[in-house]
Amino acid sequence: MALLISTAVLTIAAVLSGILAGVFPRVPSNYLSIAIGIVIAVVAPLDRLIAPFHSEIFMYIIVPLIYFEGQTTRLYFVRRWWRQIIETAVLLVVASLVIAGFAVSLLGIPLAIAFVLAAISTPTDATATETVSEGRIVPERQEKLLRMESLFNDASGIVLLEAMVLWLRGGHFQYQVAVLNFLRAAGGGVIVGIAIALLMISFRRGLRNFAGSTYNAQIMLFLITPFIIYFVAEKLGVSGIIAVVCAGLMQNSESLRSRFDHPRQYHNSLVLIDLVRDILNNLIFVVLGVMIVRIVRADLLVANNVDLRWLAAGFLIYLVTLAVQFAYGVLVKMGPRGSVIFALGGVHGAITLALVFSIAASLTDQQFQFVVLTETMLVLLSMLVPSVVFRFILQPDLSEGAIQDRVGQLRREMVREGIAAVDKIYLPDNIRASVLYDLRDQKGVTTMRDFWKQWSISNHNDEFTPEERDLERQALLWAFRAERNYLNMVAQREGLHQYLFELYNEVLLSESILIDPQSSLN
Repeated sequence: MALLISTAVLTIAAVLSGILAGVFPRVPSNYLSIAIGIVIAVVAPLDRLIAPFHSEIFMYIIVPLIYFEGQTTRLYFVRRWWRQIIETAVLLVVASLVIAGFAVSLLGIPLAIAFVLAAISTPTDATATETVSEGRIVPERQEKLLRMESLFNDASGIVLLEAMVLWLRGGHFQYQVAVLNFLRAAGGGVIVGIAIALLMISFRRGLRNFAGSTYNAQIMLFLITPFIIYFVAEKLGVSGIIAVVCAGLMQNSESLRSRFDHPRQYHNSLVLIDLVRDILNNLIFVVLGVMIVRIVRADLLVANNVDLRWLAAGFLIYLVTLAVQFAYGVLVKMGPRGSVIFALGGVHGAITLALVFSIAASLTDQQFQFVVLTETMLVLLSMLVPSVVFRFILQPDLSEGAIQDRVGQLRREMVREGIAAVDKIYLPDNIRASVLYDLRDQKGVTTMRDFWKQWSISNHNDEFTPEERDLERQALLWAFRAERNYLNMVAQREGLHQYLFELYNEVLLSESILIDPQSSLN
């Protein structure tokens, strides 16, 4: 029961973070999630609802995030950028590990712990990078390279972390064992991930071809696939993260070739990906906020337990990773500005935090608290610094305000065309009122009073007859057709901008609701 209550509270907090991100679009959602977590931990009744955290749970939170991230990447780009992937996901990771590990040890921190801290700090987060660069134009080369790096350096960091933990436990570093473990974990992860992905793809295709309507089953299979792959890979003693990444890449190719076979399923899968990714990412940072308060509170209660070296360690690791990333940019001739963008774009996020909790059982309580605070310092610096610097070195994208103004203007004009089309046809008064309300609701001009009036009418009056319901549907489809014709005219005049696709999508989704034979609303 305690775990259920804790999960419910944290999920609600993650949802609240998403709502606040919409209210305050200029504030990165990760900051808001951390703030909410801090509030929960400070308010004693709420804090008591949150159960102690278990390390294994965090890896299963990360698994779908990595899987979905892999689905956004084409295998074509992996083949094209394979050299850069090896350079950034292996060579840069090792270089950052060695330099940061020895640098942190100069603070008087045991060498094994220093290298554990350095290994945890190697993975980067593409989602976090998008957050700090929102509203700015990141050069294409840096953007693609950062995405490839974040996709594959997770696995490198995890394998190296395992080696560092063995060092911490055994008291000495075994180079041969570390190399063999890396090859086994990485190679085995690739094989397992591809093999299971091919089996799952074949199974899903078989269901589609031989089992009739399997829509719900397909969605469930889609959601549990990353967990199955991770579990099997870990049981076989290979890297579950690498297996999940490879499976995500394979899933991308399947989706591209199957999107029109069952478009409703494909669309709903995209919606699910966005939903799950946002909630899980917010959830991790809410947990971070809770952990910060709990650890700091424990340190303050026990005066002898205060160790402020985590501030210096987090700052030092961040400087080292920046320097290594910048040096790589210079070596591959990105130029000073491009190198700075690439260095700052290596933002740390959910993966880094998950790795902290994954080794909790291998650390003492004091060591764990020190590692959490150090990596928290790193994550916050990696988000805060580029959030400020990018405002000065990156060109602004189309003003968000200007885009929203244009979208709002087009939506009003679009709906006006739809209403004009309905005005030209005969409709009974009750049906006309319902249709006009739905169309005005498209542009958000209906008031709460209008809504409750329509709600009252729908609950107190008799339902439309089948003939009236069909007439209402035909009128709305007629209006949506007029709206699409208007958007076509605008596209010929202004070009196919992203905001036009957004409006097209709204109209087409509205039409799909009306004509969906499985909808209970029709």
